Amino acid sequence: MEAWLSTAGADAALMDDFNAICAFGGRLSGTGQDTAAIAWALERMRATGGTVRKVQVPYDGWRAGRAELQLLGAEPRTLACRALLRSASTPDEGLVGEVLDLGQGRVEDFERAGEAVRGKIVLVRHEYPFSTTHLHRRRKYDQAVARGAIGFLIANPLPGRGVLSGSSGRPRGAAGIPAAYIDFEGSQALAAAAAAGQCQVRLVLTGEELENALADLAILDIPGGTDSRVVISAHMDGHDLGTSALDNATGVAVALAAARALAPRISARTHGLRVCFFTAEEWALTGSARYLDDMDPAERATMKLNVNLDTVAGHSELTAMISEYPALAPFVTAAAADADTTVDTYLPFMSNSDHANFARHGIPALRLTAGFNRPDSNVNNILAAGDVPAVVDEADLRNALRATCAMAWRGLSMSQEALNALTVDSKWTAAK
Repeated sequence: MEAWLSTAGADAALMDDFNAICAFGGRLSGTGQDTAAIAWALERMRATGGTVRKVQVPYDGWRAGRAELQLLGAEPRTLACRALLRSASTPDEGLVGEVLDLGQGRVEDFERAGEAVRGKIVLVRHEYPFSTTHLHRRRKYDQAVARGAIGFLIANPLPGRGVLSGSSGRPRGAAGIPAAYIDFEGSQALAAAAAAGQCQVRLVLTGEELENALADLAILDIPGGTDSRVVISAHMDGHDLGTSALDNATGVAVALAAARALAPRISARTHGLRVCFFTAEEWALTGSARYLDDMDPAERATMKLNVNLDTVAGHSELTAMISEYPALAPFVTAAAADADTTVDTYLPFMSNSDHANFARHGIPALRLTAGFNRPDSNVNNILAAGDVPAVVDEADLRNALRATCAMAWRGLSMSQEALNALTVDSKWTAAK
C-alpha cells in the first residue's frame, strides 16, 4: 500500500465526523435534521479548500400523520405499522379490506394470484436489499397498484426488529394506494388469519403534502488541470427510526475524509474532484435526479466517473455495484489492490442509490457498499431502529476510506483517454 493511502485511512477526524452526523438524528428529509446536517457539512467542506456551495432542488415533500392497523374479528387486535413515505391516504375512518398474503411478493407471486389481487390489501415481505436476488419494495408496490390492490403492507422479515421505513416512490399527483410497513410479529398474525380463511383489517394512514419543498445539497469542487471531474457522492438524508448511521453517515464521513486526503494531491497534472452530498435520496433518489437532470449538459459532460458511497460499513467485505459499466470491473480491482484490500464487483444495474442517476446519464458510476449477499451482517439494520453507531465497526469504515481514496485517485490521475474509456461496452453509452 502506498504510504499516502495508509495515512489517509488513519484520518484523525473520521470517527468524530461520523458521530457528529449521527448526532443530528435520522435526518429524514423535511424534518430540519437534514438541513442542519447539510449546513454542518458545508462548513466541514470549506476547511478542505476549493469552491463550496449549497444547491437547492425541489422534491415532493410529504409528512406522515396517523398510522394505525387493526386486525378485525371477534377480538380486534392492534398491530404496529408505519406509513411508507408518500403513501396515499386512507379515508379518515380508515380502509377496511381483506388481506391477501403473497409471501415474498415477487412478480411470480402476483402473477399466480392473478385477479385475486384486485380489491385486496396485499401482504408481502421486505428483502435484504443488497443481494443478487433482491426485489425492491417499490417494484412490489408497483405490482400491487397495477393489479388493482386497494392497500399494501410490507413486513420486516426479522423477528423482534420492529417496523421499517422506506419510500413508496409515488410522485405527487400520481395514483397510488395506502402503503405501510408492519413488523414480523404482525405479519405472523395476519398470515395465520389469512390461512384460517378470514383476515380483514382496518388501515388508517394520513399524510400531508408539503408544497414547495426543497432539498439542500452540498457541493465541493476542486479544479485540476482539465475540465473533467471525478465525483465522490453520498446521501446525507435518512430515516427517523434510528440515526441512519449505516445508511448513510458512513458514506458521508468517508467522503469528507477522502476529500481531505485527495485535495493536496490535485494539481494541473490531474483531473478535478467534485464531492456531492445529496438529500431526498430516500425519496426515490429525487435529490440527485434533479441535480443532474437540471444541470447544463456541457457541465454534466465533464463528469467522467462517480464513486457513490452508501452504507460502506456493517461488514468487512466491500462490493462495487458497477451499473453495467464493464470497464469499471478491472478499474475497481486495480484500485483495491492499491489500497491493499479487496473489493468485489457486481455488474447488473441496481437502482438503489444515487449512482443510478449518474449511470443513466452515461457517466460511469459505481456504488460502494458493505455486506453484499451477507444478510446476517450488521447491514441488516438499515431502515430500522437498529441503524445506530454501535453497529458500525471503525476498522470497516477505515477500510472503505482507503478503497475510496484509491479509486478516486486512480480516476483523478488517469489519462483523459483512459478515463473516457470507462464507458466502453456500457449499455448506457450504447443507448445514447
